[in-house]
Amino acid sequence: MGVKERKAREFQRREADILDAAYHLLTTMEPMQMTMEMVAEQAEIGRGTIYKHFKSKDEIYAHLIIRRRNLLIERMKTVASDGVEGIPRLIRSYLDYCLADPIAYTVHRRCEHNCSRANLGKDLIDALRKQQVEKNDVIATIMQDALGKNITKESAPVYSDYAAWGMLRGAVDGMMENWFDDPIIDPKKYCQIVERMLLDGILPRSDRDN
Repeated sequence: MGVKERKAREFQRREADILDAAYHLLTTMEPMQMTMEMVAEQAEIGRGTIYKHFKSKDEIYAHLIIRRRNLLIERMKTVASDGVEGIPRLIRSYLDYCLADPIAYTVHRRCEHNCSRANLGKDLIDALRKQQVEKNDVIATIMQDALGKNITKESAPVYSDYAAWGMLRGAVDGMMENWFDDPIIDPKKYCQIVERMLLDGILPRSDRDN
């Protein structure tokens, strides 16, 4: 391995360490409490070094969002697009993914809520947009196979489908609000109710009754 390749690998390793350090801090504090100096100290690097990798906390948030979304998209791709059954499988996959690691979900949502696009460069904005398109394409494929709709990124938005996805995310957020204080809700029963409510709104009655 040449000097150039070794330096590039070291740069990537240090960048990953910084993201891990920021993630660790965000598991115990709100984004507004975290500072770049705290991240540098947690990652055991100099205060000046962190700015060689990230210009602001917003860039750190964006990279953490991308890392988490990549895991979600890869999981969604494993859902079989198998007619009507593809929709409940997608719902269950998303719920299982979020509830399997409540801390990771909480950190991700904190990053989403606090990341300012105004402080991001074009490359990061493009990367976030590309992920969003990729995720929507996976959903559209499953929905199209289930409902026979012409759902493509070129077509007009299918508002019921977007609304259903928003409600699904909202259902998880609602459960997470009291998860760490008093999780009196049975996750399995809650997911079953959420799934049934969403299916009632998405699937035609003939498919729901089968």
